[in-house]
Amino acid sequence: MVGINKAALAAVLAFLPLSVPAYAAGPAFPSLEALASLSGPVHISALPELPLPARTPWDGFSGEDLFQALHSALVPTVSPVPSYAQAKTYMFSTAEGRDCGGAPGILAFYSQVCVAGSGSSGNDYRERGDQNGDGTVDKFMNAEHIWPRGFSKGALPMASDLHQLAPTLFTPNGRRANLRFAVVPDPVYSTDSGSRLGSEGFEPADAVKGNVARAVLYFVVRYYDRDIRNGADYRDFWTARVPMFLEWNRADPPDEAERRRNGLVESFQGNRNPFVDDPSLADRIGPSVFRAH
Repeated sequence: MVGINKAALAAVLAFLPLSVPAYAAGPAFPSLEALASLSGPVHISALPELPLPARTPWDGFSGEDLFQALHSALVPTVSPVPSYAQAKTYMFSTAEGRDCGGAPGILAFYSQVCVAGSGSSGNDYRERGDQNGDGTVDKFMNAEHIWPRGFSKGALPMASDLHQLAPTLFTPNGRRANLRFAVVPDPVYSTDSGSRLGSEGFEPADAVKGNVARAVLYFVVRYYDRDIRNGADYRDFWTARVPMFLEWNRADPPDEAERRRNGLVESFQGNRNPFVDDPSLADRIGPSVFRAH
């Protein structure tokens, strides 16, 4: 492993916030205790607009030094670690909320259709007909673990880390299961958005390929030194696919919704996905360093 520039690392970490930054005045976000007790509809249309907090650029960092600097900086500022149930409640009630043609709802991640509803559970969001064109009508949504939950045995904080959770309709979630991500030329299952299942694995829609890549890159930087390989062919799932993830990150940069979500997740769990704030960090780390982890 390449030696870390400790002086540079210390200089950067000294400028990092040690607590969740204050945002512009507006309605307060619900506490974890309040979220855990929610049972009725949550009106997501009243959410405040959140400005991005200032961040010190990672000037002078690259390769292993940058990888390790980010790894150290990603330790959350919220304690105790939110439970998986609390994370799902926050995701459905707050982090994913958007307008669906004048009504509150959630954008289904792999299907890229707006599912109307309001509440703190996936059961509050039902597909209206075959919205995503996959031949089924789903009665609820799931929380998709982009890095499969079983690979870390459902342990916290990996299982509840919202930077790698996404709301998905039941059928696409089940079709992806814990399969590797891949390019699928001849699918046996697909949605109108372009998400596809085949012998190669599961290919997400073009609209979220970058989101998937940035979630995976974040997860490896954050948790590479944890037990995240259980039942996984690590080379097939991650190492051999690093170039693909880097390409997806370049081809589908963060949009306003992804950047806004990054701030909402930080307010919940106390850290950001740095690859959403600055996608170029991935190429500055480089494929050889990612593959080494």
